[in-house]
Amino acid sequence: MELYADWHTHSSHSDGHAPPEEMVAAAAARGLAEVAITDHGPRAMFIGVRDTGVYLELKEQAARWSKKYGVRVLVGAEANVTGLDGGLDLPPEVAAELDILIAGLHPQVWCVPWWQTLTWIAPNQAGRALEPVRQAMRRANTAALVRAVYKHRPTFVSHPGLVMAVDLDEVAKACAATGCAMEINTGHSYRKDGVVRAALRRGALIVVNSDAHFPATVGDLAAGAALLEKHRVPPEQVLNARRPLH
Repeated sequence: MELYADWHTHSSHSDGHAPPEEMVAAAAARGLAEVAITDHGPRAMFIGVRDTGVYLELKEQAARWSKKYGVRVLVGAEANVTGLDGGLDLPPEVAAELDILIAGLHPQVWCVPWWQTLTWIAPNQAGRALEPVRQAMRRANTAALVRAVYKHRPTFVSHPGLVMAVDLDEVAKACAATGCAMEINTGHSYRKDGVVRAALRRGALIVVNSDAHFPATVGDLAAGAALLEKHRVPPEQVLNARRPLH
């Protein structure tokens, strides 16, 4: 399966290790048709953008980079789910300007309300060895992510099930109902086979991305493509796959 775009990369505006233009240049060198710079939302602990104006600044530069490097440059955000109500850390007026909106669960986020940082986020880390706590957190995580999908209609959910466990079938059901995709993220190890199987069962879209934090891994999608081939996922179900010519 041929994948033409990488829609999940990070630059030095969040926790990436290179300026965004270097990430774009790397995408061009890899032969991608499209790349998205999708830095972490501002409520990610210590690694988020300084403020949401960063995304608008990137939008102003994207067209210039597209022309210079011959690759279409999109600007997005990996927004954090900030509460059990499914809220995201982007104001609607900024989200509306983005080419790509990602919703993700992360174990380092300042919640709204703040106390859910202690009652929801912290137990995901501290309670992994305790089965009752782990199951309770799995239910809470699933509810928060599903609410975010319905409320905000993101382009895709990032790495579902990484660190913060979720019911993949419930997430896939919400994604199928809203047109949101489930990400196969080649930059992390997690239950990727489970994500693909859930998407196939529920009819949800899939997208494969690198989550690159360095130029060297931009467009490194081969493992994701191989996983899709293994499960015989049709290209029509993959957002960033080239469709076969008939």
